Amino acid sequence: MDPVRQRRRLLVALFATAVSTQSPSPLLLRYADELDLGALTLTLFFAAYAVGLVPSLLLAGPLSDRDGRRRVVVGGVLAALACTLVLIAADVGGVWFLAVGRVAQGLASGAVFTVGTVWLRELSGGADAGAAGRVRRAAAVASAAMATGFAAGPLVAGLLVQWGPAPQLVALVPSALLLLAGVLGLRGVPETVTERRPGRLALGVPPVARPAFWAYLLPVGLTVYTYAVLSLTVFPLLVAGAGFGAVFALVGVSALLVQGSAALVTPLATRLGPVVSGPLAAVLAAGGCGLGYLAVQPGGWPWVLPACLLIGLGEGLGMTSGVAVCDRVAPPDRRGALLSAFYLPVYAGFVVPTVLALVSGDALRGGVPILVLGAVALALAVVLLGPGRSALRTAGATTAPPLVPVVETGPQG
Repeated sequence: MDPVRQRRRLLVALFATAVSTQSPSPLLLRYADELDLGALTLTLFFAAYAVGLVPSLLLAGPLSDRDGRRRVVVGGVLAALACTLVLIAADVGGVWFLAVGRVAQGLASGAVFTVGTVWLRELSGGADAGAAGRVRRAAAVASAAMATGFAAGPLVAGLLVQWGPAPQLVALVPSALLLLAGVLGLRGVPETVTERRPGRLALGVPPVARPAFWAYLLPVGLTVYTYAVLSLTVFPLLVAGAGFGAVFALVGVSALLVQGSAALVTPLATRLGPVVSGPLAAVLAAGGCGLGYLAVQPGGWPWVLPACLLIGLGEGLGMTSGVAVCDRVAPPDRRGALLSAFYLPVYAGFVVPTVLALVSGDALRGGVPILVLGAVALALAVVLLGPGRSALRTAGATTAPPLVPVVETGPQG
């Protein structure tokens, strides 16, 4: 099979999995409203996703380093399909189906996102003159595919939940069909790990990458979904409390802005390089929190849109620069393990709304905790500008590769 087609088939699987992870967001909001579950219970559904992610992120990358990429990704997409069917059945099974489905969804998607990104990079290699450029492009392409899926999923589901028939049933059907297409497409994608490495899994951050991880990858990872998840939980909850009606559709539009801008900014992140992209991601997240505070005030709902735009731009810069640094500082046989470690702080952001709801109490309604998160983002920017930049320079990961397109349009090289 043509190598370009192989990469496109893998991108479809990444896109479909991303769609499936975020499509339930408007539906969860509807269940919370219909069952009178409250803000804390709603945020726990997002935290449940992160609970599933943690073991997946710790194990999937090292497992693929040892046993191969294909087995992990195909199994993850099949599991994501099963999870989507469980969530569709939650209309009958109730809250427990929602909780179990979200935990299992975290397990499945963590494996696909981590290993799929590494697999795409390795499929992009070769012995021809254009191989180096394709490999550099892989991080941006993978980030863009996932961000586009994160945007499309809740937008379609939000519109179906707001105005479609039988929303509990039809909202997730597009996700299931995409996952089915994704897993069928992977049949023609070859394995890239040709040498099996029997023995124990090599977990954790490789020693050579530890300074870059603690000073750069950890803080830049915290700028990604810590702030993006506000658009799916805190913003719509508080805007609805302030009197706005079409909140399910607003969730979809907000996700489109966040994830769409994250996808579009990936070429810029590749051009600027990690030294600039990381701190800029944190500053944009702080700006989004400032606008988000205005959005949750009475009558301030239009500010949700520019807030989501800034947060999305920050997400795209942070994710792309983090994946690029993982690719540059890890040895080939530990690349999956390092990317798994990077995704831990990335997806820890899904727990933030639950922490805000628990710690803030009634103060959350006024929006002050959103400003506190903005201050945290500024502190992360300081870390990335200082120790983070120094660690990248020491690791030789400060050079920005040339500007490349977000999607591949034909044979390269």
